[in-house]
Amino acid sequence: MQSHYNFIFDTITNTYNFVTKNNILYRIAFIVDETFSAISGENIANVYQIIIEKANGDIEPFYPKVSKTVENIIEQFFLNIDNSLVYICSEANDKAKARHEIFDRWYKNSIYKHVIVKIDNILNIKISENEVQKLYTSFMFHSKNPNYNKLIKIYNQIEDMLNDIK
Repeated sequence: MQSHYNFIFDTITNTYNFVTKNNILYRIAFIVDETFSAISGENIANVYQIIIEKANGDIEPFYPKVSKTVENIIEQFFLNIDNSLVYICSEANDKAKARHEIFDRWYKNSIYKHVIVKIDNILNIKISENEVQKLYTSFMFHSKNPNYNKLIKIYNQIEDMLNDIK
């Protein structure tokens, strides 16, 4: 039995796409993230945000094949050791914490956790004088990334930079 769904890369939308056994379409995109360059004042290449979206609103019961498919796509992404990945959980439907925990569980069960470093940070971003938005973030990069220490330093500055903009 296959451990993951077959997926295709759509060159028009630049997304990886797969359909589950319940006919739910998932799209995964890697979008260039300029945050690290903006914070450091230098060109930090190969930093991406991952976007994982269901194309329709149907509820998908937990099914390991979805996780395995995402894992397989991320594994291919990290074939380039210079790549790094930011994951920000969406606040849609107040499920950010749950999505962050699912992503964390995937990583802890992954066979790649020995070569892919993952750092989590819950950011408290001041929206207004009386309102703070919580962003659940993760940052992943290959353990052999030549910018290892620089990437960690910059990632740890994101919350301060976002709050200084206000």
